[in-house]
Amino acid sequence: MNPPPFATHWARELGAAEESLVQLRGGINNRVYRCGEGNARWVIKGYLATEAGERDRMQAEVEFLTYAAKVASQYVPQLIHVDSERRCVVLEHIDGTTYHEGVAPSPDDIAAAVNFFRLLNAAGMRARQHIRLDAGEGFLHLTDHIENVRERLSRMSTDHIPVGMKKQAVELLQWVQDAADRVSSLVAESIANGTVANSIYPEQRCISPSDFGFHNAIRTRYGVKFFDFEFAGWDDPAKAASDFVLQPRVPARLQISPLLAGLNDDTGGEIHVRCSALGPVLRLKWACIILSVLQCERLDKLLTSHPDTDLNVLMHQRLNRAAAYVREEIPFGLH
Repeated sequence: MNPPPFATHWARELGAAEESLVQLRGGINNRVYRCGEGNARWVIKGYLATEAGERDRMQAEVEFLTYAAKVASQYVPQLIHVDSERRCVVLEHIDGTTYHEGVAPSPDDIAAAVNFFRLLNAAGMRARQHIRLDAGEGFLHLTDHIENVRERLSRMSTDHIPVGMKKQAVELLQWVQDAADRVSSLVAESIANGTVANSIYPEQRCISPSDFGFHNAIRTRYGVKFFDFEFAGWDDPAKAASDFVLQPRVPARLQISPLLAGLNDDTGGEIHVRCSALGPVLRLKWACIILSVLQCERLDKLLTSHPDTDLNVLMHQRLNRAAAYVREEIPFGLH
């Protein structure tokens, strides 16, 4: 597939040959290319247009990288150009190695992530000057997170699943639905008896890279660099802390999220308690994300953005990954 116009335009602007453009891994809402050779290489990231009322992923990434460059530049790529017309950015290319899926990061890696998170949240006034958007799904209410899981489930179906995989898909979907009912009841009980508050105040939020973990990181000779901040912004600290240990691709499986050490919790452990309530809900959200192949619209977008994908291989991989995830003994388990 030929590179899109935003990529060819910026390759020329940067003095790189169009033939040097190589598509990198990206999501269904963006396209990412590397261009150039040797020490003169860049990353060009393009974003889909935002519909009315939608959160602007490009704005979120630009805001976050601009702020991070001032308070934690050692942990992020440099933002070189912002092209609002073509809805793309040019980023510093980072040399290094990616983290292997399923392999836990080292203690030093985790310490770097905690320090990055701490630096982001050590300059509240500056953060408010630069970060305007809430994080993706940065809800203030626990019940909003439960509704988010239920909404995801409502869009899932097994009608389009190949016959040989249908039984496994049906069983996984039923597991998540049953677990959502149990978790919803437990959260409602905790709210009713005063164990945890349903909502936090806006001023209690933190700055979160969101989708934060070593699946979006590169190990370099200078230390860890993190990338992909489309969902970054103001977030519930319990969500930021919990997601860090729950994300499934490069897990940091610890009983207590290390990101809690990067927060100033002067509420007598309120964030820890909130993690205990919110964690099981977010675990179900991650299971839904893995099972997004059960959402026809989402699957169509994925196949459109990655046309070389083998549908049967993708289905097999996602179902097996979801099965392993729900069996795994992890924090906030539902066993």
